[in-house]
Amino acid sequence: MWGVRLILLAVFVLIVAAMGFFMSNRKKLPGLFANRTANLAVVIVYCLLCFLLAGLPSDPDVFPEPTFFSQAAVRIGYSAIGLILIGISVYIWFAAVRQRKALGGEDVKAGLLTSGLYGYFRHPIYAAIIWWSLGLALVLGTWDGLLMIPAVFLLNAAEAFLEERCDVGVRFAVQYEEYRKRTRMFGPLWVWILLAAVLAAIPLASQLL
Repeated sequence: MWGVRLILLAVFVLIVAAMGFFMSNRKKLPGLFANRTANLAVVIVYCLLCFLLAGLPSDPDVFPEPTFFSQAAVRIGYSAIGLILIGISVYIWFAAVRQRKALGGEDVKAGLLTSGLYGYFRHPIYAAIIWWSLGLALVLGTWDGLLMIPAVFLLNAAEAFLEERCDVGVRFAVQYEEYRKRTRMFGPLWVWILLAAVLAAIPLASQLL
C-alpha cells in the first residue's frame, strides 16, 4: 500500500501547488473559482486524498507496528479517541462551511471572517480535515496511516499558507495581519498539546493495567 500512498501523496502535492498558482493569479483569471460544482469536486478530491493517506491498510513488511500498538487496551483507547475526533471534525467542517457560505475557493460574500469558529481557527476547515484524518487512522488501527499524519498536516499547512500569502492575506492585508497575530492557523496550541498528551498517555496507561 505504500506505493499507492506515495502516488496519492504526489497527487496531493500537485494539487496544493496548482491551487497556489491559481490563487496567485486570481485577478488575472476572473471567475476562476466561481463555479460551485468545480469547487465541490476539488473539495471532495482534496478530502479523499487526506482520508486515503490516513486510512489505507498498513503494510507491516515496510513499517512494522510497534508492540504497544497491537495491545487491545491501546486499540480500544485509540478507537475511542478517533471516534471523538471524527465527530468533532465533522461538526467543525460543516459549521465552518455554513459560516463561510462558500465552497473551496469561492469568494466569501461576508468578507474576512474573524468571528464564530474563525475566532479560534484561521483555517477551521483544514484543522478539521487533519483531525478527521487522524481519527480515521486511530479508528481503523492503521500504523502506516498514523505515520502519514505529519504529511497530511504539513500539506494542509502549506495550502493554508498559500491561501494567506496569495489570496486573503492580499485582499485584506492590514486586517488580516492583525487577525493572524491573535488567532492561530489551526486553533489554540493547548488543544494540540492536550491531544498529543492523551495519545501518548494511552500506551503508558495500558502498561499499568
